[in-house]
Amino acid sequence: MIRLPLAPTRPDLAKLSSEGRTLAARLRPSLAPPEPRLAHARRAAASVSTAARGYLENRRRARAGREDLLPLYFIWTTHRACNFLCTYCDDHRGARYPELPDEGTLDTASGLRLLEVMRTRASSVYFAGGEPTLRKDLPQLAARARELDYYPIVINTNGSAIDRLLAMPSFATFLRDIDTIVVSLDGLDLSWLSRTWGTKHPEDVLRNLYLLAELAEEYRVKLMVNCVVQPGQVGHARDVLDFARDLGVWFTQVPMNTGASIDGRLADDPDYRAFAELVLARKREGQKITGSLRMNRRLLFSEPLDCRNTLKPHIDHDGALYWPCKASVAVEPARVPVLDYADVDSLWKACTEKIDPTRFAERCGGSCNWAQNYSTDAYANGLLHPLSLLGEVAGFLGRA
Repeated sequence: MIRLPLAPTRPDLAKLSSEGRTLAARLRPSLAPPEPRLAHARRAAASVSTAARGYLENRRRARAGREDLLPLYFIWTTHRACNFLCTYCDDHRGARYPELPDEGTLDTASGLRLLEVMRTRASSVYFAGGEPTLRKDLPQLAARARELDYYPIVINTNGSAIDRLLAMPSFATFLRDIDTIVVSLDGLDLSWLSRTWGTKHPEDVLRNLYLLAELAEEYRVKLMVNCVVQPGQVGHARDVLDFARDLGVWFTQVPMNTGASIDGRLADDPDYRAFAELVLARKREGQKITGSLRMNRRLLFSEPLDCRNTLKPHIDHDGALYWPCKASVAVEPARVPVLDYADVDSLWKACTEKIDPTRFAERCGGSCNWAQNYSTDAYANGLLHPLSLLGEVAGFLGRA
């Protein structure tokens, strides 16, 4: 029997927009007020100070031929649980998060201490998963990150439960404590999204994007959509690019990877190449597309990069840091318990004794094509050309 593809199911964006605005109006009175502007500016300045000290030390290390560069930010897989089962899901090691065991996940007290240890050098934290909003203590973790002067505090979420969470008293401070919300959105065809994400109600994500867009300005939240560009499905990514422009939120594209490399079917797809050129054209025209033009061009066309993964270490759900890179293929990365150390300097020393990261990119066997890697490539370029880094930083931190 031949199965014909299902007809596209287009969402009623006007209806979802109206519902999102209604939700925002209903929730606003129960939410904590935004962080005071003076406190926000002080926190951002403290973070920039940390990053500047790290940059000077990293320049010194780079000149000495060292590659144990201090972190700019860290990515924390807060846990592996997820309410979606996306077809492209990958933990950077070939496994899907919801299918991995979640035992050993740090409890709240350990999570708070993890934030304290990493803040001794890292200026920003990236809460990831799984689906991080499924952690009941996420508001406590985000609030502590703000108290520790992390900036920006970033969360990557599927966004499906944002409306229900913001209605809970425990999440009243959530928007105050988060600087950047990255919502995954891979298309606008509801039938296709349902199959791709493994969820019955993909329209919830769109409604909640409208909800967040309504609240983002007053809470000084940078709202982004993160779109995985998939082989044979480039038209869906084009829809998201247009949607982000029309909603006035930031767009970031993620060319689908197979393992640690861009999927070969994308690289050979003329539709993908046309899409990549469109993204660059939109960037030049002023659409909110994350990262510099240089970084986007290199990412979209999978150009060789200067890999510096210790700048953005991955910490797993159990508090173990993958060193020097989670996606290493030929060399098994060391997993070092962060909470065994008082600060990043002693942690980095112990990690380097396990695996010397110098020229590790030549040994790891990967050929990564993630935006995170191209951000570290931009930083490495900035170690040689400091003025170029200023433009990159402005592109990532800018909200306008």
